[in-house]
Amino acid sequence: MAEPPADQLTDRELEVLLLLGRGLSNRLIARKLDISEKTVKNHLSNIYFKIGATHRTQAALYARDAGLIEVRGEAGQHPPVPGRPAALVPVPDGGSSVALALTARERGILRMLARGLSNRLIARELGISEKTVKNHLSNIYFKIGATHRTQAALYAQRTGLAS
Repeated sequence: MAEPPADQLTDRELEVLLLLGRGLSNRLIARKLDISEKTVKNHLSNIYFKIGATHRTQAALYARDAGLIEVRGEAGQHPPVPGRPAALVPVPDGGSSVALALTARERGILRMLARGLSNRLIARELGISEKTVKNHLSNIYFKIGATHRTQAALYAQRTGLAS
């Protein structure tokens, strides 16, 4: 019987995957582990191959599904974003204040993003352009305090918007 994919990861790859699962960028992962960004990219390539992922969002969701990271964040994990209205700051208890700030279309796009769909596939499914998807994603990132799609996907999972 074959080993589960997570068992095939080296200790360093597991560390990278855990940090990725927390929504950190390659730069922040590199700083945290005191390695170069190129080394982080190499580890991510190996991780993607071993777990059968094609991009970082799938890898982060894999880490969550495999129980490698917590679905709910620790208190204080989402500090207020400077210059961002308090009503739009994600809250660890489920993010209900943010969910109300998202439009129905934004919630739908966030659900598709959390399923691992690319901008192109989201656009095709909704019958809109990729540019429109990007505009919606920018609005979503702003409203939930995310800086990239992995953080947004993890936010959707944590708050139940991905269902």
